[in-house]
Amino acid sequence: MVIVTGQVYILTLSTFKRVIKIKGKIAFVFAVMLMAMCSDAVNAQPAIQWHNYQKGMQIAGSQDKPTMIFFESERCPACKMQKEVLADTRVINMSKNFVPITGSGELAREYGIRYIPTIVFTNSQGEEVYRLVGYRDADTLIEEMQYAIRLSSNPVQQPFQNPYVQDTKTPGFGVIIAIAALFTGRYVRWLLGKGCAK
Repeated sequence: MVIVTGQVYILTLSTFKRVIKIKGKIAFVFAVMLMAMCSDAVNAQPAIQWHNYQKGMQIAGSQDKPTMIFFESERCPACKMQKEVLADTRVINMSKNFVPITGSGELAREYGIRYIPTIVFTNSQGEEVYRLVGYRDADTLIEEMQYAIRLSSNPVQQPFQNPYVQDTKTPGFGVIIAIAALFTGRYVRWLLGKGCAK
């Protein structure tokens, strides 16, 4: 028999067992939730803190740090693989030397991005110093990030030439090949004609 604030409850053995079962289930659910929260805290890894372009360039200018602009798409399998590499703790630690920025569609046009995933490295003024096109594993990405740091701190004498933006001042290599093929074709026909005449 249990007395609670003036009321009398008769606690039979079957009622007691039901109360214990309910409390046991509640305790079990609570224990599972507690374990899940603890495992999330243990497994939680630091991630790269990405910024939009405007905020990222402000941070880069104020801290005099190079930037790392990541262009990707949700439907791109290579981009998903690259995101997994970007979650590697060694890559995360190396990315602290940069201001990480996510690339948008408008920004992709501005930088002449044609293929994804692409990572563009710029100096703190936003001038491109290096570009990675395609998937890179963690070791290769770290090496290339180190190279980009060297380029941004010691600029090369010549400015970066974007190989994906066509130069309209000089004739393309295709024009040279076409002219060579034209003359070669005439020469081969001339040789064949002379050979047949003998």
